[in-house]
Amino acid sequence: MNPSQAFLEALERQDLEAAQQAFDRLLQESSEDQQFEMALYLEEMGFYEQAQLLYEKIKAAYPEAYLSLAQMASQEGRTEEAFAYLEEISVVSEWYLASLLVKADLYQAEGLTDVAREKLLEAQTLSDDPVIVFGLAELEFELGHYQAAIQSYASLDNREIYALTGISTYQRIALSYASLGKLELAIEFLEKAIELEYDDKSVHELALLLLETGRTQRALDYFRQLEALSPDLLGFELGYARALREEHQLDQALRVVETGLQKNPFDEPLMLLASQLSYELHDVAGAKKYLLAAREIAEDLEEVYLRLSNLYLEEENFQDLVDQVPSTVDSVLTQWNLAKALQGLERDQESLELYQNLMGDLKDNPEFLQEYVYQLRQMGYREDAAEVAQLYLNLVPDDPDMQEFLDGLND
Repeated sequence: MNPSQAFLEALERQDLEAAQQAFDRLLQESSEDQQFEMALYLEEMGFYEQAQLLYEKIKAAYPEAYLSLAQMASQEGRTEEAFAYLEEISVVSEWYLASLLVKADLYQAEGLTDVAREKLLEAQTLSDDPVIVFGLAELEFELGHYQAAIQSYASLDNREIYALTGISTYQRIALSYASLGKLELAIEFLEKAIELEYDDKSVHELALLLLETGRTQRALDYFRQLEALSPDLLGFELGYARALREEHQLDQALRVVETGLQKNPFDEPLMLLASQLSYELHDVAGAKKYLLAAREIAEDLEEVYLRLSNLYLEEENFQDLVDQVPSTVDSVLTQWNLAKALQGLERDQESLELYQNLMGDLKDNPEFLQEYVYQLRQMGYREDAAEVAQLYLNLVPDDPDMQEFLDGLND
């Protein structure tokens, strides 16, 4: 029995000692052709250590071994070693083109997309293989070179590339046009992509673009298609609910949002929309419930606290506002709501301090100045009240009530 057969049979019966003995014989006795075939098999099966030993032994006779050695080294995180193997393939080698493609993959994996692009541009001078053109288009797209990406995608056969990669060039062209702000062209190419091959992500993108360009009914047709054919697709509920809301179908919109939250309970935008829809359906308790839930998961709490403070203020629920909304919030509007709540609780000095702190940000807001004036007067700060009243009248000179109030302060 030759060493190759002996090695494979030992592996099959999991006799590691016999397998090692057969492998040693394979290294010493087998022809280079047999060793190359076995190296390919071992690489495919994931026995990288043994495959590497064989490739190292025959690489002078089989330069393509450097490609396999580089790819295995990369998969094991030995990136510098992978590049060193690829440098062994000379420019005149028949494997040089393949080495450029592997280098491009390695550079892209390392985040060096510009360098990867250079390698593919060089590869394109050696071959018009559509896979190379597609790879270059993908890099141009990733780098934000959308016009260049469009040109490369447009030179390819969409069906051929879809069969090879599962990616529609029409969809990529559409996304490129959308990124360039050319929404009508983006819609046109997404419709082409869907005509040739149904793809839920393309349908979602198309629905969002139609919604953005004001064609809500058409957008709803595609959202309903997603609901029927791709109910497990993550994230389409947000746009769907917004479209329904624009058509004043609030109950339906809330149903869609709740379905989305069942799939992803940590979707902050969905939770905020659920609160808004609940409020518009006159369910203030539901609106607060969603905001309090969003507070537990939100990365940016400013929007949550602003909406929550608005609800509490509308209900004149000043104590809950002060208890639930921290005084450390950055939003000046939320700080203003806190100042109003403190005033409602007759914690006038704390409220006045907040008004004073907000003056720099809201000095051009007449409503804020009006409230500040009356609080200053109430607390006996007549001169300060007169000064703020004058600032208000500079903005709203035809307000007779404030003019009368100021005249009274001056008298």
